[in-house]
Amino acid sequence: MSEEKHVAIFDLGSNTARLIVMAYQPHKSYRQIDELRFGVRIAGAMGEEKIIRADAFERGLNAFLSISSYCKAAGIDRVKAVATSAIRDARNGDSFIASVKERTGIEITILSGEREAYYGSLAAINSLALENAFVFDLGGGSAQISRVKDKSYQEGFSYPIGAVRMSETFLSEQPPKKKAIRNLIGYVRELIAAQQPEGFGQAKMLVGMGGSMRNLAKIHSKRHNYPIDLRHSYRLSKEDLHNLANELLSKDIKSRELIAGLSSDRADIIAAAAVVIYEITELSGASEVVVSGQGIREGLFYEYLLEHHPTPIIEDVRSFSIANLAHHYYDYKAHNEHVRFLALKLFDALAERYGLNSWEKELLGYAALIHDIGMSVHYYDHHQHGYYLVMSSALPGFSHREQALIALLVKYHRKGNPSLGEFASFLKEDEDRLKKLAALLRLAEYLERSKAQIIYDLRCYLGEGYLHIEALAKSKARVEIQEAQNRSDLLASSYGLKVDISLMTHL
Repeated sequence: MSEEKHVAIFDLGSNTARLIVMAYQPHKSYRQIDELRFGVRIAGAMGEEKIIRADAFERGLNAFLSISSYCKAAGIDRVKAVATSAIRDARNGDSFIASVKERTGIEITILSGEREAYYGSLAAINSLALENAFVFDLGGGSAQISRVKDKSYQEGFSYPIGAVRMSETFLSEQPPKKKAIRNLIGYVRELIAAQQPEGFGQAKMLVGMGGSMRNLAKIHSKRHNYPIDLRHSYRLSKEDLHNLANELLSKDIKSRELIAGLSSDRADIIAAAAVVIYEITELSGASEVVVSGQGIREGLFYEYLLEHHPTPIIEDVRSFSIANLAHHYYDYKAHNEHVRFLALKLFDALAERYGLNSWEKELLGYAALIHDIGMSVHYYDHHQHGYYLVMSSALPGFSHREQALIALLVKYHRKGNPSLGEFASFLKEDEDRLKKLAALLRLAEYLERSKAQIIYDLRCYLGEGYLHIEALAKSKARVEIQEAQNRSDLLASSYGLKVDISLMTHL
């Protein structure tokens, strides 16, 4: 990967500071290669005086000293550091920035509330394939709410209702009194009512980001034995948020620390965070929140990935996501694209009679492009390895259901009787769909057994109870025809057809 570049993005938030290190080829691919997290609580005890206290000042400075040391040792010379509401609002914020510059050489960019909203929206657009939505980002000191229209950031506003700030202002007593909770709710509603993006209140889609947002999703997913250990694209209904907020408000800090999935360093602020998130959802008019695993850091990174592009927006998030996965594991493009071509030819031959739809065709095509990524681990059981690679991290642009189905198609592209396995309850309506699509992918794979595109096209004839396939080949395709005929049993059983394959050679 001679073209690969590296950049470190450091976001100093009011509660936590996090460094992500990204390796990328501009406009082509990217991967995260490291992450460091620091509990700085810069906004802690700032009070109405808006002064960063000595202990918080020291925690923040130590975080920068650590990342400076790390980046030098790792040979990373591109470092982008930003600070948000705590430093932005602090009377001694300039002193902190000067101290960091003097001790580490790192220059900090203070993001305005509007720029925070922009970068959060940029992350959501490029990781959730948003067209039109409202996006909120809850931090320790503030929250941003922005509007996305036609895959473009339109406007955003910042509100001083961050989890740390609201906890210290209204919920200092734990568990809090009812009056304190009412005051917090009233304050949040008043601020948002005074200024909000156009159309907020009739939101069809609401995206939430930030550490507290992800933490609530983790609590909920563990409690409901959710089969996918990913927060990105997780969905929380308004009722879920209401119940979580009420539960957290009823407990003291020590009791909250016992909740499965809750980060211990958020136990004192998570109740206020839950209230703010619920109120934003209620005011938006949306019925649920879609969680984003990305945020400001990733939003900043897209300006590097898409440098020289008119706007840092990925045109087709789903296709880019699949290509990115293939690139990093097993990018035999000619073979992958030909398996896709053959699989879709088979799909088209059967679609009308069996009621197959465009969404299923899309998923089949994506699965074909990454069916062999497990080869990067080992040839033997590469179908199993591929399954785990697809499920190992968020697949931007795809729902969890879609990601699980693609992973299962990869798992069964070679052999085995397709089964939902650990996703049995989650994908209970998709068992027949999985078998039908896996059958097409498997036959396409064996028709391309030599990985040389010998069979360049198919003519399919669907009769009453049978499917006849003419394989058009550039040369004798002995292995392909034998292997495909031997592996046609899944297609036969899934569609209730007798399958026969003949070779048409054009020399």
